[in-house]
Amino acid sequence: MKLFLATVTTGYGMATPNLNPILSLIETRIGLPNLVPGTLNVILSEEYIVPADALILPHEYPYNRQSNLGETIKLRRCFVAGHKALIVRPDSHELGAGQFHGKSYLELMAQIHFRDTLALTDGSVIEVQVEGPDL
Repeated sequence: MKLFLATVTTGYGMATPNLNPILSLIETRIGLPNLVPGTLNVILSEEYIVPADALILPHEYPYNRQSNLGETIKLRRCFVAGHKALIVRPDSHELGAGQFHGKSYLELMAQIHFRDTLALTDGSVIEVQVEGPDL
């Protein structure tokens, strides 16, 4: 098990429009239905390369048709403040020195809206558990 204390931050605001077209595919691949659209963005104190439990391949991700990035979306099961969740990480964020958000930044999804349910604001610190036996 790996445990991170992560700091909530504001993202680009692109997760909802980019991920909504593949939300049911994400739910099926990761085995977590009824996901709330959008992501909670957090920053870790260290870099983390996401070992994928499942992938959304470049031809399955509609955003690639607009961006020409050819991104693969990595999905990883986790727990966030005790709630089943997943990490959504475009592989382009792990290239080189870390493009876009980079390797110390996570985008998290779950069956709850984290900010509302857990009363989170930018600067709040939450616990993210990855790579555990219960995942």
